[in-house]
Amino acid sequence: MDDFFGVSGDEAPGDAVRELAEQTTRPDWVEPDPATDLVPRLRVACDLPGSPWRLRGTTLLPGGILAVDVEHARPRSPRLLADAIELLAGVAGPAFFVHHTDAATFDCVTGTLRSDTPGPGRGHLLRLRLVAPGPDGRPTLRAHAEALIPAP
Repeated sequence: MDDFFGVSGDEAPGDAVRELAEQTTRPDWVEPDPATDLVPRLRVACDLPGSPWRLRGTTLLPGGILAVDVEHARPRSPRLLADAIELLAGVAGPAFFVHHTDAATFDCVTGTLRSDTPGPGRGHLLRLRLVAPGPDGRPTLRAHAEALIPAP
């Protein structure tokens, strides 16, 4: 018996998903200086009492992607994905997509759709990267497999 079902028709979010995907291909869609807008809000979210996150650095990658290096208090937690989505949702615009690309990386597209604003719609591309303290104390990217291994 098939227990899975889908949504179709007028209630489906497909139009918004297609619009977000289409907008990301426009050369002027990505905000030119994502760090100015996003880093202060990420810092506040990471500094909240009880937050499992510590902001360790940011880098602007080609294509306007803001790479955000973060440390998680419990990197092997089954809540890692939920915690990442919660952190990213704190800086997200009305349209928001997260792809857990591997155990240590979360790619996010967020912004305002043309259909939601009188302007052309703008957005951000973020890459949340899970890091750990390296032997020299500087943050290094976590080994992808290590982040998947449950804590003993």
